[in-house]
Amino acid sequence: MNVLEMIAKAKKEKAKSLELNGLDLRILPKELFELESLEELSLDENQLVEIPEEIQNLKNLKKLSLGYNDLMALPDEIGELTELETLYVGYNSLDELPESVGNLKKLKKLNIAQNQLLGLPNSIENWQEIEKISLHDNLISKLPNALWKLPKLRKLYLDNNRIESIASAIKNTVSLEVLVLSGNQLKEIPEEIGSLQNLRELLLDKNDIESLPELLKDCKKLEVISLTENPITPESAKEFSDRFHVKIDT
Repeated sequence: MNVLEMIAKAKKEKAKSLELNGLDLRILPKELFELESLEELSLDENQLVEIPEEIQNLKNLKKLSLGYNDLMALPDEIGELTELETLYVGYNSLDELPESVGNLKKLKKLNIAQNQLLGLPNSIENWQEIEKISLHDNLISKLPNALWKLPKLRKLYLDNNRIESIASAIKNTVSLEVLVLSGNQLKEIPEEIGSLQNLRELLLDKNDIESLPELLKDCKKLEVISLTENPITPESAKEFSDRFHVKIDT
């Protein structure tokens, strides 16, 4: 069954889900955007370089997966998919996100790992339902304060970027449980991290950290801190570990 036949079948059945993975697609057929009943669409492992503006026609989409393509940009019209809860665009060549992504107010999970992102738009502060963000393996050097205004964010993966500092506004991310910052250029962690009462895992490997903030002791649920390949001395790490009963890997 070829692509057009698969789309025609989905249209006839008013399908809610469609997978067109690994089909070497370079261009998406216009017929795809007539499937207004779709709630889940997967287009992983193709050769797509762009997503046409007609994507806005699929207004019932809750899950959109575009991983492992050659995308260099997302269209502004992506912001019209206001029912979207999961967006996967990992392993592409995106260097920015359009401001319109701020319209995705129902978004719960976002993965933009392994792209070429240089930063994030301030409009992400509208993601008040988001729970998990994966931004690892990009080129991000500065994080917007908007990232720390997401009340339901539980897991944040920022490893292997170029981040030099974490703003004190991190204290507002009160639901955060897992924070991964390995492979960056951090020299210190702000004292305000002590406000994260739900933090369980803090991964800081491969940075330039020499000491930990005293208020980290206030993170009562913290179970693991990983600090391998940092200039912090094993003695300092052990002292902190013994005082506050937290496992520290160095």
